[in-house]
Amino acid sequence: MDERQQTGKWIETAAKIAVSLAVLFPVYALLYLTFPASILAFYLISAGLFTAFAPWDKIKQKFLS
Repeated sequence: MDERQQTGKWIETAAKIAVSLAVLFPVYALLYLTFPASILAFYLISAGLFTAFAPWDKIKQKFLS
């Protein structure tokens, strides 16, 4: 049972990262087209921060209700 919970936690984290990358992609795509200097690093850092600090409970309620 513990292994299943741990796997679920990894899946949850991966889903959060994927959503963070998807949400931030249009902004950073525009920045990359206008100023292509190391934007990918900023994109990944921002996605990490979004993953860590986004209100996931509110987002889950909004989209899964």
